[in-house]
Amino acid sequence: MKKIWLYTALVLFACETTGDPSLIVQENPFLEFTLPGQTLPSSINEQEQKLTFEVSHKTDRTHLVPTFKIPAGHSIYVNGILQESGKSTVDFSQRVTYEVKGANNRVSQWTVSATPLNCKILIDASHDGGVWWFPQWEGTGFDSNTAHQGQLFASKLREKGFEVSELGRGKELTDEMFFGSYIIIRVGGFEPYTKKELGVYSRLLDRGMNLVFFTDHKKNDPTDELGDLLGLNFKGVASGEIVKFTDHPITAGLTSIPYIAGSALTNSNEQPSIEILGWLNSDAYADLNFNGVQDTSEPVGPPVMGVLNYSKSKIFFIGDSNGIEIQPQPFIDNLITWMGQCALY
Repeated sequence: MKKIWLYTALVLFACETTGDPSLIVQENPFLEFTLPGQTLPSSINEQEQKLTFEVSHKTDRTHLVPTFKIPAGHSIYVNGILQESGKSTVDFSQRVTYEVKGANNRVSQWTVSATPLNCKILIDASHDGGVWWFPQWEGTGFDSNTAHQGQLFASKLREKGFEVSELGRGKELTDEMFFGSYIIIRVGGFEPYTKKELGVYSRLLDRGMNLVFFTDHKKNDPTDELGDLLGLNFKGVASGEIVKFTDHPITAGLTSIPYIAGSALTNSNEQPSIEILGWLNSDAYADLNFNGVQDTSEPVGPPVMGVLNYSKSKIFFIGDSNGIEIQPQPFIDNLITWMGQCALY
């Protein structure tokens, strides 16, 4: 037993004296980090020693004065110059290396970068349930360059000149994932959203965005938490064609839109901020109890698409995700034109 104890002590002593970085618990030196023109909370990644933040597109990134809070005994340098919170000016037009000196005299280097908000498109298919990414799944990984059901629509957006990114499933949404993207397309809504993820969308609404909200039928997953956050109660299963339209740039020239196993909006009369743009044909109904039979209490020719206007954001919504994959025209071109009218410019 004495030999084992002695060997263990030697190993621990060696770990302390060799300074092997893999054996050192990295301390996060940034407790807070904010700047003028910032639009979303900063993202601080301790493992990668990386700090990123988003600023408005009008912000001059060459002359920014960060306000930060660090633990007692720490100091931060850029190009050998001591940084003072709320006083030191930094050029963030390129990535900046922050040299952090800790109370234990250890030195670490952090990469700090700014992302300007632009009219880029982020397709949030992180909760799609397969509608967007099929046949890709967690086992194969998610690659926007590999065949998937949403690829045709994404390619159409790129052909129109947009920079487009697509989110796969399996990771909790963060503010950083949306940095730089003013136009958001949410597809699906099959898997539950966490409280943190809904917080991200709440901050995006306050920041300002153009949101295209595609949901789906509710037979297998009756609750869309993001829809609830927006005040959109889509219920049941509904199929048919959208044939009744309100005059709007999105509906210009439309006679019908295929509606493939979507859901129906049930609270349009309760939300004055909702403007309905389309209703299903009079032969279609919303099967709210999923029994395959039209019950007397179930709505006929229900509303299924429209717009919401927030003080800083505008939202288009529709209860069918499958319909976009067959690219009905002129609906798709109208929608792209509407969503592409970016309030930043």
